[in-house]
Amino acid sequence: MKRSFLWAMFLGPVLFMISSCAKDEDGTANDFVTSSEDITTQQDILDANETEIGDQLEAGLLDLTTRSFPVRTWLNPKGTYPNTLTIDYGPDGVTGPHGHVRKGKLIIDMTAPWYEAASVRTVTHENFYIDDVLVEGTVTVVNQGPNPSSQMVWERVVSDRKLTFPSGKTITWDANQTITQLEGGQTPQLRSDDVWSISGTSDGINRAGKDFSGATTEALVFRFNCPWIVSGAFSLTVDGVTISIDYGDGLCNNAAILTLPDGSTKEIRIRRWW
Repeated sequence: MKRSFLWAMFLGPVLFMISSCAKDEDGTANDFVTSSEDITTQQDILDANETEIGDQLEAGLLDLTTRSFPVRTWLNPKGTYPNTLTIDYGPDGVTGPHGHVRKGKLIIDMTAPWYEAASVRTVTHENFYIDDVLVEGTVTVVNQGPNPSSQMVWERVVSDRKLTFPSGKTITWDANQTITQLEGGQTPQLRSDDVWSISGTSDGINRAGKDFSGATTEALVFRFNCPWIVSGAFSLTVDGVTISIDYGDGLCNNAAILTLPDGSTKEIRIRRWW
């Protein structure tokens, strides 16, 4: 069982699709596949951008020559708090890690440094696109301090989230999530060793106009050096019926297993579908 978001955030918006060799003629299965694609799209774009914000805050990618950079503007001197960082990718866009193209602005309000307990980071969007998808809504993250295992924990609230695709179809999404840094917390200036988990609940309306809700049954695990969720499981409910999505056992790839209400399974591939 394998699977390929974004932190990363900010993790990568390469998204759910059924493998091209599978043909699904069942409407219920199609509803679940659509909702699976949509909720994974939201999570991937969210975490792809979380990673991007971390990189821009620390200018941690300046040693790489394979990408260009947006314009970063601080409201107050960098390193002072509270502060606001505006990341402007311009109308033509900037290509970042994993080939994602961002346009418009991310606006990040911060009360204190990211690793300081009780610090709050609020992200809003101004005409912001990632890979031609318009992103709207507010993401608020509060540092909860270390857990009993000395791992840093954040609570993330996603509100009024809306993705609008080039076709005009939309996804709306709200979520409450717990983010735990599993590895890399001792080296905050080094992003490449970061590993974190995400758990929580979410609900929304998929691009077919159907309500859905979901919850992690096994925390989703992201690694900075992989554009996909590498492990974890998620339960998804559409029209009162629940399925499960298994993201694998740690391999970095773009496959997952969808288990339908009748117990049958489908391998789905994560790729750009719009």
